[in-house]
Amino acid sequence: SNSPTLRALIERDGGELELSQLLSDERDAIKAALTEPGADVILVSGGSSVGAEDHAPAVLAEVGELPIHGVAMRPSSPTGIGHIGDVLVFLLPGNPVSCLCAYDFFAGRAIRILGGRNGEWPHRRLNAVVARKIASEVGRVDYCRVRLVDGAVEPIALSGASILSSTTRADGFVIVPAASEGYGAGTSVDV
Repeated sequence: SNSPTLRALIERDGGELELSQLLSDERDAIKAALTEPGADVILVSGGSSVGAEDHAPAVLAEVGELPIHGVAMRPSSPTGIGHIGDVLVFLLPGNPVSCLCAYDFFAGRAIRILGGRNGEWPHRRLNAVVARKIASEVGRVDYCRVRLVDGAVEPIALSGASILSSTTRADGFVIVPAASEGYGAGTSVDV
């Protein structure tokens, strides 16, 4: 399910999709795909965590460099960022919401910058007041999906950070920085 989403995001950001492959969870298949010449950026969706079948981080570290693996962000914590020579490689989580968030935070910016575009968010921004507290945990960035109700921001109630319907029900998102416990009612935030 991530391939169509990533294809659309790549096009939005001015990139050209050179190749899309469905790979098995086998080291050799992943290694062959990562070392195939031609791309400026490689996106790997899935297999980026720390499970027994999550081979992408070890393979990337073997054939290139993986200076970042695991980010203090919800959703998207198993994201990895590395390179093979001059080719940037982004290990994106397999969960669709985590994949979307990790692409927006990291890969999308890189693709825009490599294409000579502005690296900032490609989304329309507005400032609004929080109607109901947006809770977060100090030490991690939260990508909080929100609705605008009568011009005010309300977080979408989630039983988990990676609930796919939260992206279709949302009017936008609020980024809660790692140093914050969230935003109380009455706080002005960027959406």
